[in-house]
Amino acid sequence: MQDLEGLFEPVFITDEMAPITSARNLVQKMVEFECALAQAQAEVGLIPVKAAKEISGLISTHGIDPTELGVKARSGGTPVIPLVQILTDKLSVSARPWIHYGATSQDVLDTATMMIIREAIKLIYADLLQVGASLASLAQQHRRTPMVARTLMQHALPTTFGLKVANWLDGVVSASVSLERFFAEGLSVQFGGAAGTLAALGDSGIEVGTRVASILGLSLPIMPWHAQRVRIAELGASLSLTVGALAKISTDIILASQAEIGELSQVQDYGGGSSAMPQKVNPVGPIVVNACFRRMQGLLPVLYGCLLAENERGAGEWQAEWQTLRDLLLVTGVSVQRTSATLSNLVVDKNKMLQNLELSRGNVMSERILLMLSEVLGRSTAHDLVREATVRTIRNASTLKEELMKESVFRERFSPEDTLKAFDPLTYLGSAQVFIDNALAEWRNSESNWQRIVDGTSNKQG
Repeated sequence: MQDLEGLFEPVFITDEMAPITSARNLVQKMVEFECALAQAQAEVGLIPVKAAKEISGLISTHGIDPTELGVKARSGGTPVIPLVQILTDKLSVSARPWIHYGATSQDVLDTATMMIIREAIKLIYADLLQVGASLASLAQQHRRTPMVARTLMQHALPTTFGLKVANWLDGVVSASVSLERFFAEGLSVQFGGAAGTLAALGDSGIEVGTRVASILGLSLPIMPWHAQRVRIAELGASLSLTVGALAKISTDIILASQAEIGELSQVQDYGGGSSAMPQKVNPVGPIVVNACFRRMQGLLPVLYGCLLAENERGAGEWQAEWQTLRDLLLVTGVSVQRTSATLSNLVVDKNKMLQNLELSRGNVMSERILLMLSEVLGRSTAHDLVREATVRTIRNASTLKEELMKESVFRERFSPEDTLKAFDPLTYLGSAQVFIDNALAEWRNSESNWQRIVDGTSNKQG
């Protein structure tokens, strides 16, 4: 089973996310940490300025091969050990003692990971902006496009496609709140030294940490988090919420695109063909998003399990995070980009929505009729009358209106005009338009926040 990554991974990684989460970028970020550390230590007089300048030059000259580094990482269980050795060998004898001074492997890799995460979140929000804009446009455009609401997979009451989309939009915005907060508050350096005390730096540890954080555009937390992995679990949960909100949209689109329903589809040339059936246009985008959601369900528990990191340094928990977190970033990136493309190529069949609304022979208006009759007959009597009428619509292949018109108690109390209005689905939408407006207003507030993330101005440190 060789090179399976090359066969399957392209489905679950975008061209834009690939370089961000690549081994090469992670190696580069680790080198940047080492250089920032040396610069900060020179600024406070802990190491020679000349040595710091030589170390800083490694940012563009290190030439480390990630694959070779990975092989060398086997013996120590972390790529930082061979990384530091390779960098040390590239320095003059006088500068060699000062690289990685007072730091530990987890400081390097965790901080580099935070820099990767920052880039990935910016990319995720760039695509989320497109998702939000598409949803807002659809909600506004179809705010009075009638369709049937389905509860427990059955026809329930009239609604509008605009309200359905507004619910999708609200879900995406709500799911993103914790990820926004993480970008603003959770992107922190890891800096604690060998056992979380920074003992090797004497009284200068906090000042060095503050300078490293400033150089790298991150925050300095109140204490090292070597064995306190809450922030990583929080990030995983935030990414999972976003994928879940997008998978909800995908699930609804998949259901609505069934031939028997036919309310939604994608443009014919968008993809989703079949190797055997030329006529098919499968909802490939939503299918991939749902696959990402299934994968995410298996990834998140790994990060939660790492919360039990033992003592001052976990024995295996930290290592388990590495690929798991990368996979979570990948499936989130794919989910957002696929959803954006799906919404941009979505075909809404308003006629089919109306036809499906009428399939129940007017029974979707039974709640309204029940409430109207309850005012004169009492709820129990009205309920029995309407219930029996709905049963007869099936037996007689008639409509609820036709069956009720056979009842003298109904004819005597409701004029033809009242009856016509009572069965108009667009007059029984309650607060739907207000809810749509609320979702659109919520989106407008979030849109500016998301744009600041993409621009890099939302993060307090960056």
